[in-house]
Amino acid sequence: MSATTNSYLDSAVRIGGRAAKAADQIEQDLSLPSALVDDLISSGLLQLYLRESVGGPGQGAMVAYHCVDAIARGDGSTAWCVMVSSTTGYLTGWLEADVLAEMAGSPPDFRVAGSFRPQGKATAVSGGYQISGRWDFCSGIEHANWAMLACTVEGESTSRAMFVPADEVEIVRTWSVMGMAGTGSHDVVVRDVFVPKERSATGEGPPDEDLRLYHPRLLRMATHAPVTAVTLGLAQGAIDGVASLAAKSGSSGSEQLLQHRPDVQTAMGEATAAVVAARAGVIDATQRAWDDPEDSLAVAEARLLYVHAGRVSLDAVQRLFHAVGTPAAMRANPIERRLRDLYVALQFPAFAPSVVLGGGQTMLGIDPDGQGW
Repeated sequence: MSATTNSYLDSAVRIGGRAAKAADQIEQDLSLPSALVDDLISSGLLQLYLRESVGGPGQGAMVAYHCVDAIARGDGSTAWCVMVSSTTGYLTGWLEADVLAEMAGSPPDFRVAGSFRPQGKATAVSGGYQISGRWDFCSGIEHANWAMLACTVEGESTSRAMFVPADEVEIVRTWSVMGMAGTGSHDVVVRDVFVPKERSATGEGPPDEDLRLYHPRLLRMATHAPVTAVTLGLAQGAIDGVASLAAKSGSSGSEQLLQHRPDVQTAMGEATAAVVAARAGVIDATQRAWDDPEDSLAVAEARLLYVHAGRVSLDAVQRLFHAVGTPAAMRANPIERRLRDLYVALQFPAFAPSVVLGGGQTMLGIDPDGQGW
């Protein structure tokens, strides 16, 4: 890794530790503390994909993966917000550089929340679009300064991403969930908001700059690799937490330290092997696909390994939860929140059964439906 890349990862490791200490507050408040957000802003971790030409980090999927993994070991919600803010701005690659530079500011501070799902409607008007709609699952919207809101446009066959200043949207606090509570993934409502055409994009045609990040085969890599990092980071955080707990705690039925129980030892060995192997597979496959996005098998293998890693992460934490016993259910211990966070994270489309279907079809020489294959 370059020195610049290392600086982002160093910041991620440090912030992951800070987020771990604030995890209870983050879950209770359904949002990240302002001081933590300020730290994320100053580190550049909320805008990893923002182009270098406008002053952004200009990083790729591998750096995003490693940073999100490091933060997720401390707190899943914080890692999810980092992932979302960088990936939701992906379609800014199709905005002109001067437009994006004005949006990001100087020095750049570009925090994005929103939805790729076209839940709004837009009508073309002079100079742009008039949009209205309601979008759900807008993670991090309360600390974002831009909202990316996908709309269907009357008379157009492709949905269009509309970039709206966050102070022009209404936040409806709907987020009440079992896991990933701190992401604050509330609904967003806009009513007859004007969006200049230059602040909208479909992702079709050539991007404003010919960067690897915007290769048409790599959208799923850019978004799904850091999503997978959340799951593997959560699993690693559980492994690390159980190791610490086991050295000082027994179970409700025995004073024997957990670390001396064969079932805990076995679960720890199985969980560690599974997570380490899954992480290695994800990193290798993502790098191969990133290096050669025209290789359909490499792209399919990466996407299949993302699904596999998510499932492995959940299984590993479940094994630890059952082996530790009653103490694992206590909120003071490091397992139960991560287990709940994993259940919610795995609802993301990156882990859908349709991805396994598409990957299998690719391996059999059949062209799958959907984008990104």
